[in-house]
Formats: sequence, structure tokens, C-alpha cells
Amino acid sequence: MTPARRARWTIGAALLVMAGVAQAEAQDPRMVEIVGLIREGKRVEAVAKADAMIAGFSAAQNTPGVSYFCNRDRGGIANMIAASRNGAKVDLAPEAWCEALFAKGFALTDLKRFDEASSALSQAVAMDPGNPHFRNQYGDVLRLRRDVQGAFVQYETAYELAASDEGEVAAPMAKRALRGMATVSETRGDFAAAQAFYQRLLDRDSADADARAKLAELARRQAAAP
Repeated sequence: MTPARRARWTIGAALLVMAGVAQAEAQDPRMVEIVGLIREGKRVEAVAKADAMIAGFSAAQNTPGVSYFCNRDRGGIANMIAASRNGAKVDLAPEAWCEALFAKGFALTDLKRFDEASSALSQAVAMDPGNPHFRNQYGDVLRLRRDVQGAFVQYETAYELAASDEGEVAAPMAKRALRGMATVSETRGDFAAAQAFYQRLLDRDSADADARAKLAELARRQAAAP
């Protein structure tokens, strides 16, 4: 990935993190502070604040063998019912718990502490599996850790979740997932799949200059191939 494209990717992710925590901001003033620190580039401080929140939630709800689900848009109830049908012990968790895990993972990603970021984001995804925003960010970290198969699964699931949502926040999440799948396909050397994903991006947004440029680049590669 070129430096310019990497910058666009980071900026896009930064914009999405603000949308991702908007509801939790209204509920928990600690998230306001954490988001503010991320916006100011104070990622180490943001991680420390998120850790304090996570520790507090873990101490309050720490029953051995229980799986906790955050109740974003009442999705936690559905996840909890599904898990309980498989014999799991389940309970609902505060939504801000998941948001703190996400914020920690987001900040750690920017700090290039990818193993720690992966751990935080995997917990966030486990507690809110229907959240495409969490899955996209987790996909980014897995890709950066060179787990391209794991990354593709997260992007693919994120796209399926976002594409079925008509909300205004879902559209950029669906585009981000498609871009992630395209990038992973390029990494694998599957240029035909990458072209298909970039074309789907253009079908969604004909003004997407990056997708158009990538399609042109891939076409040139194919034309130059022996």
C-alpha cells in the first residue's frame, strides 16, 4: 500500500471511529474523554483510559463460564438467546464495555501494537458479533498481522452485516469492507477477485477515485503479464 493510500485508509478509519462510539458517548462520559484523546493523537493516554474502563466492567461482571454480549440496538439479546440455545451461560453487558474495547484496539492499531490490538478487537467482536464496524477494524489488524484469511472473513462478514442495513452509517462500512476484501485479494495474488471487489465499490459509488485507479492498475498488470 502506498503512503498516500495508507493515509486515506487511516483517515477513513478515524472518521468511522467517531460514528462507532456516538451512542456510547451519550451514555458514558468516559467515552467522550477517550474519543477526545484519540482525536488529539494521544493514543497511549486513550489506551490507558480504555483499560481502566474495561477493568471496571470486568470486575463488576466476572462470573466464570459466562459469555457477555453488549446490547447495541438490542442485538445483544438476540446473540444471548442464540448462545443460550447452544448451552452457553450468557448475560448482557454495558454497551460502553464493547466501545472501550474497540477504542483500545483502534488506538493500539495506530500505535502499531497489532498483537494487543487484535486481542482487544477480538473481544469486542465476540461481545458484539453483529457490529460491522468492529469487524472491519479487526479485519484491518489481522491483515496487518499477515493473517489474510482471517482478515477476509472479518471483511466479508462486515459487508454482509452492513449491506443489509439501510442506515446512513452502514454505507461507508460496506464500502470499507469491500475495499478490505479487494486489498486482501491483491495480497493473495487473486487479481480477478480484487477487480470484482473494486468494481462493486464503483457500483456503489461511481465517484470512488481510489477504486477506479486500482481497477486501472490491475488492468495494466494483466495487459503486461506474459
